Amino acid sequence: MRVSLRQRVTALPMSTLIIAGLGTPHLVEAQGLTVSGYADFEVLVDKLDGDNKDFYFDNHHFNLIMVGSLVDNLFAAFEIEYEHGGEEIAMEYGYFGYTGVENVRFLVGKFILPFGRFNKDLHPTTVNKIPGRPHGFKDILPQTYNDVGIWITGANAFNDDVRFVYDLYAVNGLLGEDGGGIRDMRDNDREKAEFGRDDDKAVGARVGLEFPYSGFDFGTSIYTGKYAESDTGKGLRLTLWGVDASYQKNGFVLRGELVRASQDATGGDLTKTGGYLQASYLATSRFEPVVRWSARNMPGESADLGRLAFGASIFVTPASSIRAAYILNSEKDGFESKNNGFILQFNVIL
Repeated sequence: MRVSLRQRVTALPMSTLIIAGLGTPHLVEAQGLTVSGYADFEVLVDKLDGDNKDFYFDNHHFNLIMVGSLVDNLFAAFEIEYEHGGEEIAMEYGYFGYTGVENVRFLVGKFILPFGRFNKDLHPTTVNKIPGRPHGFKDILPQTYNDVGIWITGANAFNDDVRFVYDLYAVNGLLGEDGGGIRDMRDNDREKAEFGRDDDKAVGARVGLEFPYSGFDFGTSIYTGKYAESDTGKGLRLTLWGVDASYQKNGFVLRGELVRASQDATGGDLTKTGGYLQASYLATSRFEPVVRWSARNMPGESADLGRLAFGASIFVTPASSIRAAYILNSEKDGFESKNNGFILQFNVIL
């Protein structure tokens, strides 16, 4: 029997939804508060055939997630991340949400920007089928990009198999130096006078169509805002544009995303492009192979990079898995074995 799509849309990240859906016995509930999270342990080897092989262990994430109902139609969500064995501690997101309007949620606070799918929903290790981020989702779209502002998210069903989804937001925005790297522009939760932004805010949106019973969904995203000011006083803008799509049927998932950055700069405007294509198949309830190709094109002689990753997941329990991936990295002159890497990961929903 089909379930009607005319339901209230959720704004919680994918990791929170999966944790809530599993209903694990470890959840702590008190006064409407649910506490859970996810963690992972990794064995990494970089430059397998090179002279400077890197071999190390990493407790990459140990993240705690709290979601709670405050009063009628008002809830709060919060995630604190402990990364690399506690070396990095930060608030991933923390916001209030209002659900009093059918099929729409209004949120304020710090949130992961809903640009595409990987940045908000697919990056947690319990969801990401290949450990690590694809090319383009570090230096172009700086995953995980979170910011403080206002976010409106909603969905409307046209019929039983077509749903329109949308996200609209205004945030403080990325801030940095004239022509600087985009990843270094994050972590500006408050306005900073030295960047000369004044009252300018970044705005963005994602709109998409979902066909649940056919297995298709696709969307397009945009972000634009002033990120710096030139010596002449001219505001320099950064605009990100992206498309994402996926197809899911009988355990097979094909997914791809593309992101392009147009960056004003005094020394010449910059264009940066990256993306990935990924295919996976749940062969049994416990085994899922996956392959992912990702690439980026950036200014600079050695900035064009490609990455081909072969991996597989073994599901130990519904809440934990072991993932392995062999990664082949290429530069402009093609693949070189000295750049290859291997990752073995155990992840678990707490």
